[in-house]
Amino acid sequence: MTLYLVATLLATSLSALVLSQSGLGLPLLWGLPLLPAATWLALRLAPGGWRPRHARQAEGASRPLAHFAQYSSLPALLVEGGRIAHANRALLKGLGLAERGDEVIGMPLENIVHPRHHGQVAALLAAEGASGDAGTVTLLRADGLPWAARLSLFRADRSSVALLQFAAPDALPEAGPDGQWGNRLAHEAGEILFALDAQLAVTWLNPQWARSTGRSLADCQFAPFLPHFHLEDRTALTKGLRRLQAGGREGLCLEVRLVTTRGGAPRWVELRAWADGDGGIVGLLLDIDQRRRGEEALRAQRRSLHTMLDNLPGMIYRGQNDKHWTMEFVSEGCFELTGYTPLELVDNQSASFAELIHPEDRDFVWNYVQMRLARRERYELSYRIIDRDGQTRWVWEQGRGIHSSRGEFLGLEGFITDVSSRHEAQEESRRRLFFDNATGLLSFSLFLDRLQHVVAHSAIAGYPFALIHLEIDALESLAANYGPAMAERVMVETGKRLRVVHGDCNGATRHGNGFAVLITDFRPATLAWAGPAASGGVGDLAAALAGLVERPLRIDGHAIKLQARIGLAPAPSTCTDASALLAEALRAA
Repeated sequence: MTLYLVATLLATSLSALVLSQSGLGLPLLWGLPLLPAATWLALRLAPGGWRPRHARQAEGASRPLAHFAQYSSLPALLVEGGRIAHANRALLKGLGLAERGDEVIGMPLENIVHPRHHGQVAALLAAEGASGDAGTVTLLRADGLPWAARLSLFRADRSSVALLQFAAPDALPEAGPDGQWGNRLAHEAGEILFALDAQLAVTWLNPQWARSTGRSLADCQFAPFLPHFHLEDRTALTKGLRRLQAGGREGLCLEVRLVTTRGGAPRWVELRAWADGDGGIVGLLLDIDQRRRGEEALRAQRRSLHTMLDNLPGMIYRGQNDKHWTMEFVSEGCFELTGYTPLELVDNQSASFAELIHPEDRDFVWNYVQMRLARRERYELSYRIIDRDGQTRWVWEQGRGIHSSRGEFLGLEGFITDVSSRHEAQEESRRRLFFDNATGLLSFSLFLDRLQHVVAHSAIAGYPFALIHLEIDALESLAANYGPAMAERVMVETGKRLRVVHGDCNGATRHGNGFAVLITDFRPATLAWAGPAASGGVGDLAAALAGLVERPLRIDGHAIKLQARIGLAPAPSTCTDASALLAEALRAA
């Protein structure tokens, strides 16, 4: 270059001397100084022209690398300034970009390297003089599949160009139109797609993973898969995946809880997985959190409903409108009511509900319910049932017919409860009212009030009185032999005999299976019914009362002989309550 400049300056000087002597115009003389600059520019820009020695050395050093990369059978590329300067066919094919090579040139190297290895590759390129084996990096194909390859790095002296050579992939699919659509669907899918290696480490995840869990794909790539799930689900998940790898099953479907970085409880997902050869696993995670929480809420409601039904004092039922009253569902309360379990009553397994209804009430129940159903009205009725132990119970039932939106009859629903105690109390009141009216004796409540009055005043003023209980022994045998109606008639006729006791102060009432008699007026005229015993003590009066009761009766041609046991109440000083005094007299009989 120096020689050219010296020659140019010499030629310029000679030209200036000649032109000055020849008398040519001044403009030519002024243009001569521009000749060296024009000569230098021409040498600089001409093809194959002169360049600085260090630039020519750098180009010469990088030319072998470019030649090697172009004709190498292994995937390779040239990098300069962090961008791809050249990529051979083997690399383009491995990336699935065989027909799009022009798009790669000038592209940042980071575009084809997995984010997890960006830092590793940048450090290798920044290190001066680093060459040889550089470890394993993961490249990203056009279809989104990861490609883990061994990397070798080569540099030339005094050159910014580096050669990156990768180990050839074992088998990667071509990224044709189908692969591009598959990649697009995988990235836009609303479900999490994943791939695992033989050690159950993540090899690939679609973007839905980051959206659902809040974890970046780079942090989860090549990391263990199982720690992302709830601790209680890991054992079952590990067992299922290992069995899938061993070929013990064709697929795995499991509901597990996925732990996310977002606040709140883990989300329920349905994991579906399949073996992918060489111990690998591919699968997807379906978000079922809303469904599972809905199911939990429904189960909680059902538990509450069952608890409420089981605690009701009766039986909830749903059944058919047939002669057997076939039950489709009954609550647990049926056992306490009937003695049968729900399994025994449903579908008439051990007994139909119609068989439990008292024979005298079956026609009444059927006709009444049918009448109400025909009018589409609720039905309420009381009737008797016979439980498993043979005991008769009074029950109260309320129900209605169930119809579809089209008016079709579907069945019966209702509630049945035991009202025996209430019915017995009502029956007892009815019987007592009838008995008091028929016999003319005091009602029990009035007798008890009179007794309490006498006991209180006797403790103050010392008034004498006697309380006698007459227990009729034959009453139960009469009911067993002739029926309850006959026993009731016997009590009525016997009670009529005790009307002679009644006065202003004395009185009698029915008490249990006998009678209670209160005597506070001991004047002979008042006790004339006792005859000679009137002048005797309380024991003589009790014997006279027993004689009245034991006189033979004849009812409907039956001669009935009664026997009465006598019980005397203790002194009022030991018992100041009227009810307790009556109980003591009954116990003494």
